[in-house]
Amino acid sequence: MKQKRNSFMTLFCAIFLIVGAIFFAVGLTMAIRDSGFRERAEEITAEITEISSYRGSDGDRRHSVYVTYQYGGRTYEEIALNFYRSGMREGQEISLLCDPENPEHVKAPGAMLLLELVFLLIGILFMGIVLVMIAISLTRKRRRKKILSSGKRLSAIVEQIAVNTSYVMNGRNPYQIYCYYRDEYKDVIYRFKSENLWINPSVALQPGDSIDVYVDGEDYSRYHVDAESILDKRVKDYT
Repeated sequence: MKQKRNSFMTLFCAIFLIVGAIFFAVGLTMAIRDSGFRERAEEITAEITEISSYRGSDGDRRHSVYVTYQYGGRTYEEIALNFYRSGMREGQEISLLCDPENPEHVKAPGAMLLLELVFLLIGILFMGIVLVMIAISLTRKRRRKKILSSGKRLSAIVEQIAVNTSYVMNGRNPYQIYCYYRDEYKDVIYRFKSENLWINPSVALQPGDSIDVYVDGEDYSRYHVDAESILDKRVKDYT
């Protein structure tokens, strides 16, 4: 089960990383192209000659803007702008950037900036999520390895086996083992819970059974409930 969980997490991270990389690459490509366009473009004044409204497939109202302008001694009429902002009206004069190599290609200054930022930010967000997940996983593994190798071992008692309904992966909820250790010398009870387990511990453990808990020296707040070693020995899950 642990191997299956690792495979699922690897696939999940790979998908997020690929999607993030695609969004980032698209946003970066758009930004580079837009930057090149701005460098060669010339600013012109155009008149909005028509604004038509229609409903998109999602039911939202959309607008098509057409402009007329002069460039290089020639008049270009009813050129689609592919840009709209609130407050535009027919007859209004606006500043546009015109491509000298293709005068029918015009853009409003900064029209593509928001879209480029959206693609770049989504890409950074998706890739950032993967990097954070990897960092957290590596940190937990190092901490667990350190505690298991050099920590203090306590013999705790299983108190309860519960389903963690606050966490769902691949349509399933994991299990957690709640246990306690009584320090007879200090007359103190310490309670612990295991990490998420993807196999029902009840097949190998019952309330009242003993289970090892490793703590970081005298700091009992840094611990690891060693349920995996018991389950790996007693359960062979081939489903």
